[in-house]
Order: sequence, then C-alpha cells, then structure tokens
Amino acid sequence: MEKRKCSRFPVMLPAVFFGKRAGGGLVGDVSLEGCRIRSAVPMDKGDYVRIRIDLIGETLTGDLAVVRWSREEEFGVELIRMAPEQQARLRGFLNLFSNTHVDEPTTSVTDSQ
Repeated sequence: MEKRKCSRFPVMLPAVFFGKRAGGGLVGDVSLEGCRIRSAVPMDKGDYVRIRIDLIGETLTGDLAVVRWSREEEFGVELIRMAPEQQARLRGFLNLFSNTHVDEPTTSVTDSQ
C-alpha cells in the first residue's frame, strides 16, 4: 500500500485552471502537495496549469501545478510552485480539518525557484 507524504482531506471546492486547456471543476480532496479535481475538461498527464481554488470566501492560487494522473472526468495535480502566503493560507485551511497541525511538505513549495 502506498504511503502518502501529506494527509489528504475530502472537500468540495470550486476551482479554475489555466494552461494548455482552461476550465473549471470541483476539488474533491486536497493536501499540502496537491489535489484531485473533477472536471469535464480533459487533461493529460504532464500538463502544466495555474490553479485557483475557492476556499469559502478566500481564493488560493497555485502558480504552477502539474497533472500527475488523469482518467475520465478526474485528474490529480501536484502543486509545484506557490507563493509563501498562499502556502500558509492552504496550511491554515487544512488545519481546520485536523486535530493536529498539518505537517510541512517534504519538498519546498515556494515561488523562489
């Protein structure tokens, strides 16, 4: 069984993405390192996108994400580059779902790359 680096949390949040293809969808689960998106817009493994997720009154922006898998009307993205304040906003949001604080990612997710 695969062991994940970061805990995932089930959500239902609207999102939009921009890249080779642009569209919208619904985030079904999210972690510090990525999320699963349900969308009618087909995505291919390896596509790069910018993503905006509505965190219930706040917008979270990922400057660069890569599609790691895609099947039918779902795809998973890894957040590669995100401004520090956006990463802090995501961590704060995820902490609402956890009794303990969400761990730091094992890789740096900053905009200094």
